Amino acid sequence: MTWGSCGPRAGSLLRALGALAFLSTPAIAQAPAAAPDEWTFTLSPYVWFSGLGGEVTTAEGSESFSADFGDIFGTMKFSAMGLFEARRGNFSLVMDTLYLNLQQGVPVPGHGAFSGASARTQSAEVSAIGLYTVAEGQTGRFELGGGVRAWWFDTELTLDAGRLRGRSIDNSVSWVDPVISARGVLRLNDSLSITGYGDIGGFGVGSQLTYQVMATLDWQITRNISASVGYRWIHIDYDKGRSDISLDLAGPIIGVSLRF
Repeated sequence: MTWGSCGPRAGSLLRALGALAFLSTPAIAQAPAAAPDEWTFTLSPYVWFSGLGGEVTTAEGSESFSADFGDIFGTMKFSAMGLFEARRGNFSLVMDTLYLNLQQGVPVPGHGAFSGASARTQSAEVSAIGLYTVAEGQTGRFELGGGVRAWWFDTELTLDAGRLRGRSIDNSVSWVDPVISARGVLRLNDSLSITGYGDIGGFGVGSQLTYQVMATLDWQITRNISASVGYRWIHIDYDKGRSDISLDLAGPIIGVSLRF
């Protein structure tokens, strides 16, 4: 693991993780406290209305593309995910899984070189993160930890013929990243909280660099049921062999958490 290869941007992100005061995953941290020796479990299905943008480079060439949340929302493109947490005392194990299947028309530069374009991104992610509570009080708690995240990514960019002949770039890769994480919660009152989650990883082991930030407003509906709405952003920078992928996935997120 080569930490020095992360550069100034990664260093800034590491400092930002250390300064996070209200980061957490959706609708989990504000749940009522359990006895220290008692296991509690939380299942949180959620939906992420994600846009995408970035650059894909293969042996056949390099192309950039982007589609914002308005593009996605207008055609109702979204993917479903799920999170599971087991917690006992100050320790938590968080399992996050997602499958994204995004496909839409995207704008292309080139003054008519291509008549149009469409991007299709499929990805699957599984992560296992261990967290430990380092500070807790009446207004919230703050946790630090780390783990691993595995990615499978398939990206295809199709350029429709214009002045130049149409072409398609397809790239499929998979890897595993080590990550370090921060999570916390700021309780506003008995039923409302501001929560979020942040991590950074890769460090040249799997991807060169990956990081994400997620923040939500959470409403405790009953003792064991809560709902969340917020925003999530993931950046991926992968460069191995003849594959170079730099992608940003970002958009609103909504979810429900069931605690048992």
